[in-house]
Amino acid sequence: MNRPFPMTLPAALGLLLATPAVAQDRLGQAVAVHGDQILLLKPVPNRGPAAIHVFHQHGGAWQLAARLTTEAASRAGHELSPSLAIAGARAVVGSGDPMGAWGAHIFERSAEGWEEAGGLRLADPRQGDAQGSAGTPVSFARVMQILQPAARIVVAHGERVAVSVASGPTRGSVRVYELQGVDWEARAHLAPDDSVDRSFGASIALHGNTLAVGAPSAGGSGAVVLFERGPAGAWVRTTMLAPAGLVRGSRFGQALALDNDFLVVGAPGANGRTGLAIAFAREGDEWAAVGRLEPADTAANARFGAALALLGREILIGAPGAAGGRGAVHSFLRHEGELRAAAPLEVTVGEGFLLGASVAVGERFAVAGAPGADGTRGRAAVFARDAGGGWSAGEWITLDGDLEMLAGREIRCTDGAAAGFECHEVDLEAFLPLSALGGDATERVSDLWGWTDPETGREYALVGRTGGLVFVDITDPARPTVLGTMRGNASGARDVKVYADHAFLTGDGAGNHGLLVFDLTRLRGAERAPVEFEPDARYEGIASAHNLVIDTATGFAYPVAASAGGETCGGGLHMVDIRDPTMPTFAGCFTDDIGLLSPGRTHDAQCVVYDGPDDDYRAREICFASNETALRIVDVTDKANPTPIAMARHPGVGYVHQGWLTDDHQYFYLDDELDEIVGTTDRTRTMIWDIADLDDPVLAGEFRGSTNATDHNLYVVGDRMYQANYQAGLRVMDISDPLHPVEIGYFDTTPYEGNFPAMTGAWTAYPFFRSGTVIVSSMYEGLFVLKPRRREPIP
Repeated sequence: MNRPFPMTLPAALGLLLATPAVAQDRLGQAVAVHGDQILLLKPVPNRGPAAIHVFHQHGGAWQLAARLTTEAASRAGHELSPSLAIAGARAVVGSGDPMGAWGAHIFERSAEGWEEAGGLRLADPRQGDAQGSAGTPVSFARVMQILQPAARIVVAHGERVAVSVASGPTRGSVRVYELQGVDWEARAHLAPDDSVDRSFGASIALHGNTLAVGAPSAGGSGAVVLFERGPAGAWVRTTMLAPAGLVRGSRFGQALALDNDFLVVGAPGANGRTGLAIAFAREGDEWAAVGRLEPADTAANARFGAALALLGREILIGAPGAAGGRGAVHSFLRHEGELRAAAPLEVTVGEGFLLGASVAVGERFAVAGAPGADGTRGRAAVFARDAGGGWSAGEWITLDGDLEMLAGREIRCTDGAAAGFECHEVDLEAFLPLSALGGDATERVSDLWGWTDPETGREYALVGRTGGLVFVDITDPARPTVLGTMRGNASGARDVKVYADHAFLTGDGAGNHGLLVFDLTRLRGAERAPVEFEPDARYEGIASAHNLVIDTATGFAYPVAASAGGETCGGGLHMVDIRDPTMPTFAGCFTDDIGLLSPGRTHDAQCVVYDGPDDDYRAREICFASNETALRIVDVTDKANPTPIAMARHPGVGYVHQGWLTDDHQYFYLDDELDEIVGTTDRTRTMIWDIADLDDPVLAGEFRGSTNATDHNLYVVGDRMYQANYQAGLRVMDISDPLHPVEIGYFDTTPYEGNFPAMTGAWTAYPFFRSGTVIVSSMYEGLFVLKPRRREPIP
């Protein structure tokens, strides 16, 4: 079985601690060969739905022939588990649905091409928590189940498919399905006994009536459990392989390949993680080791044996950690009972490619995945068999990279599109991809903000990028100019705000980052752009923080969801006096007792000098804090003694994320980042809170959008609300009737199929420029400079 590179927690999460390394599409995390076609799995829906990409040769070049995706992946944005198998005319891929109801999805190839042919339902899917309701938020365990569903590993042979659930709160297990007529029936559920730990099912291999199941943590060094199908159809455990001499952490059983009476087992953690593989042969009812396969290069961390492929007498072994993470693919041959090293498969690799994280072999072609290539966008190398039976130098298959920069002229939204982006009543002034913002393939953009120079009237976009803060002059919106970058510790989720002509920048998951301060008036003299700027000050009272709130009327900043050091305030409101912007000083804390990721964690807030209808609080500084499971209203006028006023929850709460007041402070529009994903709403949902009485906020209504995309950040200017709704991009609402918003325009920043509820796409839309320009950050795309029109509602 071609064991894929292990899954990691998705990094593209607006609500979780962001890691500096940004996990992207990981094309090639699982691979397969089907005759003249190469199948590459893209398990993550960052740039379009998770899908199997099918390539064939045309005119001597590999071209995309089909993209196979499931209804759930295209409609709901589910991932696919990084496991792919071929049997006859079928391709089987592991399901990634968060409820764990499905084990695998099946596609069949005919003369007309590939089409979906059903799926395999697990016998006892994990149920998780019930849907959220008022006063009963979705639990952290349920959130993690959704965001990191248990991997499902698949193998197939003939008319049998085996599926393992390889991780989760309990020990793994394997289900075996057989085709009966046109239906797949579950025929066995194999669970480990007490001699095997929860890693049971991390790899599986199937051939005929033999099933091998890897448990790479069992006994510390790993084991493989073998089952046989008896004449009556029952699967019976026959033996367990656990070779002596392997040290703890060898991960024997991490990868498996089985052909008739020959089994190869990978142990990528053995020998200081150089790795090895052990071959076994069956004689009668007994399996015996017949050889050890090791790389000629014994460098540490090569992880030789992390992936295996077997065809006849040929064995391919992946070593994704070789050459410092560039990776390698080794070839061995069985000849007259001996195992001999053949020439390795050759292709030019780059740093961090992880070539050999997955491998597959066919009669004419072999393929090796490199999911770490291009900043984890991923690619794969295809090798053609030569006349002597060896392999030619590899050719790379990739998907499209950055979108092209668009600048120099306004592109009007005409007939529902502008330069290939879907739109309505919103024109495209310019688009700068990540590369134009100075980012490489390992980066993304997150939050942004704007600044208008009070002396010159020039307008600037301040764009949070993984590597720092990018300054872009957008005074001429069709001809934006990148002036430079202020670098900071790498972060996948930044927040930036402006006060007194100074930018303040946070970094989440960025270690000892602090709050960076930059004097924006320095941009007036920026020459020889782009310039590498240094910050003017650094507030060290926090280390990392997910978000930043600034009340420009009082001169206080509130980093929230702080972590990694300093005074975190329990993740709540950390109050900083920034009235002297380059001399910020700690002023106090407000720590709540509610939360989802942790009690007291505030995800975002808006803090204002209140000027609404409640006379009791007029002229006091009030924070409207999105505290994950509830909206918390807090009086922070006295920083030493902040006072909670009220707490409010809405039905079907998933994750209370962010919100904004109407200009008259009568209403608060609130977005929930998880309700679309957990299924408590079937469309983008915005809560409308009537806060005429701050002590008793009332849920006065809900606005349901035109798609089911996940909402992220929203802002209000006059009678317009501007939402950045991840896959659906910018959405513009008329709120002249505040209880009945009407969508009047949009610009979809992700030019891929679907507007599904996934946490990739538009992060923030900044609508506060007097010119009417709206800037939007889209995570894997870049910076959009847009101009909404003021038109009638969308019919």
